Amino acid sequence: MSGTDPPRRIDVNRPASEAVPNDPDSDFDDAPPPPKRRSKPTEGPRKHVPKPVPRISACGWKTLSRTMLEVREANPNCFAVLCLLNASLEEHSAVQNSGSDSLFVATTRDDTPYRLAADEDDLDENEFMGLFASGPYDRADPGVCDAIITWLDADKRYNVIVVDASERGLNFARLAAHVAMLKWARKCKANDEAAFLREAPRNAQLLKPTDAKWKAALARCARGRSWAEVREHARDWFVSL
Repeated sequence: MSGTDPPRRIDVNRPASEAVPNDPDSDFDDAPPPPKRRSKPTEGPRKHVPKPVPRISACGWKTLSRTMLEVREANPNCFAVLCLLNASLEEHSAVQNSGSDSLFVATTRDDTPYRLAADEDDLDENEFMGLFASGPYDRADPGVCDAIITWLDADKRYNVIVVDASERGLNFARLAAHVAMLKWARKCKANDEAAFLREAPRNAQLLKPTDAKWKAALARCARGRSWAEVREHARDWFVSL
């Protein structure tokens, strides 16, 4: 309406049904309603997936029960074998109540049973080298690693748990388990590349010793391309101490 147009008269008595609608104004158009969110489907309880467990494990007497549970949970049909690094552990209540299917006491390079005490922090030459082989150096008879691998190769369901006399097995049990893993990994890779790759993710879960000394020993031995070279690196490392 311009300034010269007469004012519009509003008839208050006119019925509302005869009212003339105002012209549409695009500035006040209703915005389209937001899209409705789709409700997420109701999820059921999450299925528990056990963590991957290597077929060679390591622990002490106090953590044996937990380690056994982890092994059984990962493979309910497994055959669990204990490798003991102290002959007296055979009579220990933790071992007797572990529910293992079999066990054996590991022997040193001169074929005597291991008797590593709970507070021991060092190994003599026969104890250290016995993890790699036994007998004279020029012959290389089977060692602790071979005793472990014999069980693993017997059946895919077999798991070996290395147990030492300490509470948690942070050094010697892990050291022995890693030596066995070194040889077994080389053997699997040489015989069956696909099988080696399948086992690799689980084998990576095996923890290394906490003591820097035994970590260094494993790092030195791992340089060997053949098992003969691994044994040579192991002996060179030991005599250099």
